[in-house]
Amino acid sequence: MITLVLALLACGGTPPTIMHDPARNPDVLIVSVDTTRTDRLGFMGHAAARTPNLDALAARGRVYEQATTPVPRTTPALASLLTGQSPDRHGAREVGEKMLSEQTLASILAKRGYTSVGVSAMTVAGPDQNLDRGFSSFEVHHDQSADELAAFALKQATSIPVNTPMFMWVHFADPHFPYLPPERWKDQPKAEKCRALGEKASQGKLARYRLFTNRKGMATDVLDECSALYDAEIAFTDHAIGQLIAGLAQQGRPAPIVVFTADHGENLGEWDLFFEHGPNAHDASLRIPLVIAGPSVAPGRSNVPSSIEDVTPTLLGLVGGDWPSELIFDGENLLSTDDSKSPRSWIRAESGSVLHARMGNHLVAGRKHRLHCIHGPQYSLCNHPKKPQRLFDRQADPELRVDVLSKHPLIADELAEAWKAWPVERTRQRLIRTSQFSLVDTPQLKGGYARALYDHVDDPGMIKDVQTDHPQVIAELAPVLEQWHARLDAANKPVEARSKSEEEALRSLGYIE
Repeated sequence: MITLVLALLACGGTPPTIMHDPARNPDVLIVSVDTTRTDRLGFMGHAAARTPNLDALAARGRVYEQATTPVPRTTPALASLLTGQSPDRHGAREVGEKMLSEQTLASILAKRGYTSVGVSAMTVAGPDQNLDRGFSSFEVHHDQSADELAAFALKQATSIPVNTPMFMWVHFADPHFPYLPPERWKDQPKAEKCRALGEKASQGKLARYRLFTNRKGMATDVLDECSALYDAEIAFTDHAIGQLIAGLAQQGRPAPIVVFTADHGENLGEWDLFFEHGPNAHDASLRIPLVIAGPSVAPGRSNVPSSIEDVTPTLLGLVGGDWPSELIFDGENLLSTDDSKSPRSWIRAESGSVLHARMGNHLVAGRKHRLHCIHGPQYSLCNHPKKPQRLFDRQADPELRVDVLSKHPLIADELAEAWKAWPVERTRQRLIRTSQFSLVDTPQLKGGYARALYDHVDDPGMIKDVQTDHPQVIAELAPVLEQWHARLDAANKPVEARSKSEEEALRSLGYIE
């Protein structure tokens, strides 16, 4: 059948209509939720969680407790979800960048006769980034609330005959900062101070980098309230997911294979980052929930390192059939019955770029085609496409407003020389992660990386460097990390300028000012 389909496509024909045999062509539903920490869900042990629908899904499905995202930013992660490829392979290594790969789950399933529906609540997760490739229909309803998005997805499903196999991907956005659940959701705290900050942010009246870096304690002052509101956003989304799954069943569709996951988590103070994700590779942003459930999936839990890159090859394994040999995956089939393969022992990842130039606690920050800086211990050297190079004293001038380059030309020269080693939007933390340890390399001004090993099981805050206690772990993982550096360095290419609409989308999400 695959050979016939490919021949028809090569001749300009259309795939044959395939009668819906749920055993051979099961419906596939992927539900992804933006900015969702795995440790804030009931089935992962969060006592304050109100996630009954996701807990029920996890109870009847396979839970991957050590799942991670390859980059804790929306576009790269979701492109990996849909391709089974690492961001350096599919091309989107930062939020808003275009995915270049033609290999998507929707396009592969289309050759099997599937009708594919995509619904996204994020402008940076849609056609502008080529994430709609292979879908029969795809709509972005930017920042639409979870219940309304679920209702729209159900409406889209009604256009697909029950006897036609369906692949549906729905991406919810509600837990993303600012944490402002709709008033109709009654199960939420007052949290007046956090709400006020969220309203200011949504109206463009708050320089978010100040909040993200806890300037003058503004983040810690509202941390408890914002944490409670964050839980409420997840609870509201759980309710909508329950409506979506129940609604598909009420339409008479057969029980689907369901994948629940997230693009990334959220830092709530870990490594001094608040209400944001991406600039570092802490587990708070890197770990994601991953549940796979369906008639052919035995329930249980796995502690094997896994990635969002594994979803596409796993789903293709569940659907079955002979797939084109030219498919290239960085992920693997998590439910493979091939006993000759040893269980995976580690996973690779990197942080995102530091997108706000004034986040001075990171080496290189800002966007290539906007303000961008290299930050030394005290001074910051900054470039802008439309302005001359400037030097700022962050201790006296944390807002980077007073140019002191004429007073300290030698410091500027030293920073400029150091900058040659660190490309804008590609200077990042990189790591190798096992089920117990994270080996993390952090870029240094003097060149090279500072290396630390964290036991994220005994030390979930990832505070204590334990590499001297585990030389055998370093000996095993260091060569893997060096190979990862080489691969990512080879993938570094000039960053393209964003369009005005893309810039506005990033601004609305707080990634730029």
